[in-house]
Amino acid sequence: MNKILNFQAELINKIQLTDSILQFEYKVPSELVFTPGQFIGIRAIPTHTRAYSIVSLENNILTLIVDVRPGGIASQYFEKVQVGEQTNILGPYGIFKVKDTDLPKVFVSTGSGIAPFIPMIKEVVKTRPQIQIYNFFGSKDIKTDIAYSFLENILSDKCKYVNCISQEDISTLSQKNLHQEIKQGRVTTVIPTYNFDWQNTEFYICGSSEMINDTKEVLTNLGVDKIYVEKY
Repeated sequence: MNKILNFQAELINKIQLTDSILQFEYKVPSELVFTPGQFIGIRAIPTHTRAYSIVSLENNILTLIVDVRPGGIASQYFEKVQVGEQTNILGPYGIFKVKDTDLPKVFVSTGSGIAPFIPMIKEVVKTRPQIQIYNFFGSKDIKTDIAYSFLENILSDKCKYVNCISQEDISTLSQKNLHQEIKQGRVTTVIPTYNFDWQNTEFYICGSSEMINDTKEVLTNLGVDKIYVEKY
């Protein structure tokens, strides 16, 4: 288990990805290490700590993706915080991680739910390149796909990216990568069109409770019994 730390970190970059999702980069101590899938706690105010999955930790730079749409205390904090400010961070925490098997792995997410999957997918590509990976990301249109740019450099025959577009006509869109597929519909309608070995494939889901429940129901009806989830 990674050592849990409690430290101050300086915000060094703040990027607007969509109307409601932002990317934050913090300078953190070299002692901070994590297992892909783990999260940290951001203390927005002394009495309020909010959990966020770690997107990456490279050269002492911690990257997070935050959806401020909920509008609560943490959302308001992240909307107002400025580069150069110090933030109290705790962690890492969590046991959500990729299973140590050679089974094909399918990742399903929407919005900021992609966060834990970015390092998880990169870990599998690096350590077990023979494993087949599919990443299904759902968004209303191609402009709100925040996930592709984090994974485009590792896509291959063994690591495929599927855009599930629900509110834009995909006939006007073109692939940016040979290993990218653009499909019309939500993740729950696109996934069943694939010919997976449903009983011998692992499915990882992250997002809202509603999305997770809907996806689990679809997968269960297809005969899937290896489903692992992280709720936001």
